[in-house]
Amino acid sequence: MRKSLRGALLTLPGVVAAALIGVGGIATAAPAGTQADPVRTLDCSHPHSNKDSASGRTTTVLRYRTGPHTNCTALGQAARGTLIYYHCWTSGESVGGVSTWTWGRVAGTQREGWFSDKYLDDGGSTKKC
Repeated sequence: MRKSLRGALLTLPGVVAAALIGVGGIATAAPAGTQADPVRTLDCSHPHSNKDSASGRTTTVLRYRTGPHTNCTALGQAARGTLIYYHCWTSGESVGGVSTWTWGRVAGTQREGWFSDKYLDDGGSTKKC
């Protein structure tokens, strides 16, 4: 078993390199002391405040999140037709061609988060965060 594991570990770099070449061309390392293209990370901690007194309803079952991106942690989900009290909006990941998200609170609860405006019946908050 040790030989097969050692052989697998020795061939792994070649397999990874072959996969990279097949996906996007030749993989190259940045010269020492330089920075390669940085990996873009999503910021799930966007500032928000209660600037809006409007509200709207969800048009589908909708997850609300820690940030205005679908990769941000889902805090919960609201049923279709749930009343959401709006606080403010910001730009984020485009969902179905809509790139604005509203920070809001689920009516009758203390549950808050970012809701994609794509799935709010009136397009979400009109007050920018």
